[in-house]
Amino acid sequence: MNWRRLFPLIPLFACVDGFIANYFYPAVLPLLYRDILVLFVYLLFAFQGHFGSWASQLHQRVGSVPWALGLAFLAVCVLQIFNPSLPGLTVGLLGFKVTAFYWPLSILAYAYTTDLPAARRLARWIVFLSIPINLFGLYQFQAGPYYLVDTFGPGFERATILAHLENVSDPEDTFLRVIGTFASSGQYSNFLVINAMLILALALSTSVPSNRLLLYGLVLFNFVTLLATGSRGGILSLGLTLPCLWLFSPHIRRGAWLTLVAAACIHLGFRWMGSAVLQRFETLADVEMIRQRTFETTPVMFMDLLRTHPLGHGIGMASSASRYLMENEELAELAEPFLIENHLSKLQLETGIFGVLTFYLFAATLLLQWVGRWRRSWDDQTRIFLSPLSAYCLSSLALSFIIGGFDSPPQSLFFWILTGIVARLSSSPKPV
Repeated sequence: MNWRRLFPLIPLFACVDGFIANYFYPAVLPLLYRDILVLFVYLLFAFQGHFGSWASQLHQRVGSVPWALGLAFLAVCVLQIFNPSLPGLTVGLLGFKVTAFYWPLSILAYAYTTDLPAARRLARWIVFLSIPINLFGLYQFQAGPYYLVDTFGPGFERATILAHLENVSDPEDTFLRVIGTFASSGQYSNFLVINAMLILALALSTSVPSNRLLLYGLVLFNFVTLLATGSRGGILSLGLTLPCLWLFSPHIRRGAWLTLVAAACIHLGFRWMGSAVLQRFETLADVEMIRQRTFETTPVMFMDLLRTHPLGHGIGMASSASRYLMENEELAELAEPFLIENHLSKLQLETGIFGVLTFYLFAATLLLQWVGRWRRSWDDQTRIFLSPLSAYCLSSLALSFIIGGFDSPPQSLFFWILTGIVARLSSSPKPV
């Protein structure tokens, strides 16, 4: 059995494993199906793919400084597994899994991406899978909040969330935040942003006009589905990703006309979905609300945690997976789980100031390589395909300062996969 044949199943299965976990709830094993698959591919790769050789090649492509900082951050995470403040070793191990288990996917993606057609093929599989997922998501929106529970079982009750609207007391005046085949609407909206960049990469790099037109249609379909999730964070993430695209490829002109079509699509989407959806996203115009929930909340929370836990409370203490663990075991008697919604504060609580510094220095030096040496090495065809993927990764790191999600699926998988793809397709110039 070749690991290359199984590797594409990882991002594909990540698109449906949340639905499977909800379907079999409260069984615990379905929560681990994705990780079991990833571990199995890791082991196959180690036996068949010369792990050390590929890791060395990625090391050379990334550069010694980012590589060393990344290893330093992982070392801090390992030490935090044994933090005496943790309620148990299980929490630390689970927290390390959440934070670091998917990092090696960058090495596998680097080895898998032999050329640009291989990267395009993987992107097409994900985009094709997204079509039935998005159709299912829009059907959920139309069917209402009782559809998933009545049809698929009580496990979906925890994933059934109505959009919060001010001055609305009747549930019928709001709408269901659809989850597609993911565990939550937040994870689904995160995937839709990733998927939008994959579709755009395929659309801009294809030479067949009919294929390009079809893919542009999928971009708009994907955006309408994003509205149905009710995720304002997803819209903000997409809004930051698109300007980042011009940073990596300022000369892109194809698809510029989509601005007018997108405006028409937004108008028609809001008309079909109703006033509740429009009211939900109208709050994005409230600059004061956004500032209070992001730029004010994050630094205050970070400084409080820096003062109370300067060296960290132990990895896993702010991970959602660990919160479920502490709710379901005797560990709940030993510690209260922390509710943190931004990556900066989560890192401070779990890894301390050394973890924060090593991670963001790693991210900064990696991005310097990305926008410098890597970007300068792209030919025109490669640049068109890699620019949307790079823009997503850049915006993900930027947004991790103010919102969470960087270490939760599907972003935690796709970020490292896309990093490996971009690294492999960026030819390495001679060192200066």
